[in-house]
Amino acid sequence: MRNLSLPALLLFSLMVFCPQAEFAQSGTAAVPPTEISADLGSCSALITVTGADSKPVYNAKVTTHIRYGFMGVKKLDLETYTSAAGQVKIVKLPEVPKKPMFIYISKDEKLGSVEFDPDVRCRATFDVQLK
Repeated sequence: MRNLSLPALLLFSLMVFCPQAEFAQSGTAAVPPTEISADLGSCSALITVTGADSKPVYNAKVTTHIRYGFMGVKKLDLETYTSAAGQVKIVKLPEVPKKPMFIYISKDEKLGSVEFDPDVRCRATFDVQLK
């Protein structure tokens, strides 16, 4: 085996044991979406929020109200904020909600909303542009 200098050996071991370090240094690592769980089923909704300039909107408020259970008497409110990539993923949503499920997005004075219908598409993706 060839003799490596100490700096080269450290760099090699860093690459072997920390493969993500290369991405973190180059700045090309993908920012994962903020994730929140309803713990009610197997459906999900991925929302990507952009501004009028088509750039991701960080820290936009995302809320939804879910009715479930017998005759929809149980209710669950979820609230979270978008990641630096402007994304939120709501997971474990019910397959058959008792009432239509609307997801509301707001940032400053700008508003947007989407209707999530798991009967049609259980794993939905939405693009919302706030203007």
